[in-house]
Amino acid sequence: MSSEQEERIKRLFILEAEEHLQTLENLLVDLKATMEDSESVNEMYRAAHSVKGGAAMLGFKSVNKIAHRLEDCFKIIKDNRVEIDNNIESKFVKGYDVLKELVEKIQDPYGLRDEEGEEIVKGALPFFEDLENELNSLVGGGKPAKGAASKPKIPANFAAKVKGELKPILQFFKQGESPATRKQLVAASDRLLKLGAGIEKWESLIETAKRAMANSKNSYKVLAPVIIKEINQAGEVVQAGKAASLTPSKNLQKLAGSAAKETAPAATPAPAAKPAAAAQATLPKEPKDAVRLLIKTYNKKELQAIAKYLVNHVKKSSK
Repeated sequence: MSSEQEERIKRLFILEAEEHLQTLENLLVDLKATMEDSESVNEMYRAAHSVKGGAAMLGFKSVNKIAHRLEDCFKIIKDNRVEIDNNIESKFVKGYDVLKELVEKIQDPYGLRDEEGEEIVKGALPFFEDLENELNSLVGGGKPAKGAASKPKIPANFAAKVKGELKPILQFFKQGESPATRKQLVAASDRLLKLGAGIEKWESLIETAKRAMANSKNSYKVLAPVIIKEINQAGEVVQAGKAASLTPSKNLQKLAGSAAKETAPAATPAPAAKPAAAAQATLPKEPKDAVRLLIKTYNKKELQAIAKYLVNHVKKSSK
């Protein structure tokens, strides 16, 4: 990959990260007020999560570590009712400042050196440990065991709300296959994701369904019955308080897995035009929007595979 291409990819990440940092700054200014709106709290969590994913994909280890710790702290206040005082608010702002510092150093003439980043991480980890412990001590009036996860609250009439969100998805399937309807399917799935925010097994199932729907190789005729039936049943399982038992079916995993294979490095040489054509059918034209969609859609392992594939492809095409 040429230095110009590397710089372009880095700029895309920085633009994305700066947007998320601005979101965090806006919502942390008055964290007490932000806590009154659950969607705003979820937005902070997602912002840290997105920076973490992008940093992991591009190899910015220190940024990934700090974003991860900040994400963990946001998860506590996302999943629990915590009384925020000035001390907690100032600590969150300090954590944000560390993340912002690392992102800004990437833009320095010499970039963010690994040694420099690790030194900043080393100095910040005790602070994040204190913040996380203090937040945990406020949950339920006592400090839970380290690593213990709080049980997310299941929205009232969850199964009925899932059925309501499935109706537009069914209509998009009926409209016929096109890049536009696939985008609408993914957007509609995001509403399902928000509906069960914090329920990890539910989030995993919906992310799997999104990958299956985004893959242009999967026809609507095959997708529709699997997606509608599985998500509908999953809504009833969550409503019954058995979310821990949720697992995507083999059929759904297979449909989603083909999407991963479409972007992962092939074991044997394949014509470059085919994966490019598939990507154009589902990815936005703007590079920045494409990066945002990739980070939002794929997990860390898949993003690493995508990054490796892109690097190899660019190297071949530049020869």
